[in-house]
Amino acid sequence: MRKFSSVGAFLLVGGMVAGCDSLHARMLGQDGVNLYHQGKIAEAAKKFDEAGKLDPHIPTIQLNLGFANLALYQASPKSLEGKAAASKAIFAFERYLQLRPDEERARVFLIQTFVDTGRYEDAVTFFKPMVEANPPDGEALTTLGIIASKTGRYEDAKGWYEKRIAVEPDNAEARLALGVLLWDYLHTHAELTGEDRIALADVAINHLGEAIRVKPNAPNAYTYTNLVYRERAVGQTDEEKKQKDLEQATKFYNQAQQLQKGAK
Repeated sequence: MRKFSSVGAFLLVGGMVAGCDSLHARMLGQDGVNLYHQGKIAEAAKKFDEAGKLDPHIPTIQLNLGFANLALYQASPKSLEGKAAASKAIFAFERYLQLRPDEERARVFLIQTFVDTGRYEDAVTFFKPMVEANPPDGEALTTLGIIASKTGRYEDAKGWYEKRIAVEPDNAEARLALGVLLWDYLHTHAELTGEDRIALADVAINHLGEAIRVKPNAPNAYTYTNLVYRERAVGQTDEEKKQKDLEQATKFYNQAQQLQKGAK
């Protein structure tokens, strides 16, 4: 009985200490919020960091820690301090997502942080279990495509979108995303000319056509088909073929306009 009582007393004391840590963490977190509002971002980040170490299970503290460190990164993105802050921001948002896995804004915060800090490889590491599952998580594949695209990694983005389409061939959003990516590449690479330009435009038109087949009343795929045909026309050396591309562009533009009017 004595041994049992001793253990019970130990657990009780341990629980009281844990409760004190949690209370102290919340107080430090509030201090951090006050400092943040005063514009003392570095001091606020330190408070949130201390609070997070005392009790790593409070979502709000992790969220605030992420925002404070993201602000520090944005203030000095090329410095050693800025890069360290970027890593802390990512870790905090990842932790927040673990604590609140069903909260969509947690994912949005994390994705935006990957984009803002240009940490593509960190994003690949984070989403690796999801994209290597059987079957792969389609949303994770698209998310990596978005991050790759926004961090200037065209080939990587193209690969992720293609993997999503391979997994879900009738996913209109994946088809649209790839079509938009290819249009953007055509639009920003005037050096791509002739048959190579036409061939890439045809790939984009095919994917956008599939998006239209799946969602015929969604205007975006029509809009981008119009834009791709205009880029295709740039690659034509024959004036008659160029004119046909422009006519097709106008046709899809008008269809997009009609659908947008119908949606209002």
